[in-house]
Amino acid sequence: MKLKLKAIALLCVLSVMSGCMHIGQNVYDNKEVGKASAVSFGVVVGMKPIDIKGDNSGAGAIVGGAAGAGAGSYMGSGTGQAWGIGAGLVAGAVIGGLMEQAMSNRKGIEYTVTLDSGVTMTIPQNVASNDTPLNVGDRVIVQNTGGYQRVLPAAHLPTEVKRPQGIKVVD
Repeated sequence: MKLKLKAIALLCVLSVMSGCMHIGQNVYDNKEVGKASAVSFGVVVGMKPIDIKGDNSGAGAIVGGAAGAGAGSYMGSGTGQAWGIGAGLVAGAVIGGLMEQAMSNRKGIEYTVTLDSGVTMTIPQNVASNDTPLNVGDRVIVQNTGGYQRVLPAAHLPTEVKRPQGIKVVD
C-alpha cells in the first residue's frame, strides 16, 4: 500500500510540474519552431497587469480523485470502506481540480502598442520570470504567428537598414 501511495504522490507532482511553463518572450511552443512570423514595429503606449485564467485539463481532478480513493480505502471495512473510498474519490477530485486551476492561473500584462502604421492594439501576454520588462515608450516588435501575437523588445535592433539586394532569375 505504501508503494501505491508513493506512485499516486509522484503522479500528483508530475501533473503539477507539467503545467508550470508558459509561453512568454523567451519561451516558444513546439508548434512555433520553424514557422515564419510577420513582425511590425511599434511603441508601448500603455500597460496594465492582468490575471490570466489557466486551462484546467481535468488531470488534477483525476489524480486527486485517485489519491482520495486510495486514502479512503483505509477507512473501515465492508460498506464503510466503500463509503470511505467514494467520499475520498469525490473530495480528492474536487480538491485536485481546484489545485490544478489555482496552479494554472497566472499573472500577465496587457500591452497597448501603437504600430508604425498608426494602428493601436492591445495584446495580453504571459510574463515569465526571465522576460525583459517592457515599459511605456519602449520600442517593440509585435510578432504575429498565425493569429498568436507576442510583444518583444526591439531596442537591440537597428532603426534603419539598407534594402537587401534582390536575386536575379535567369532562364
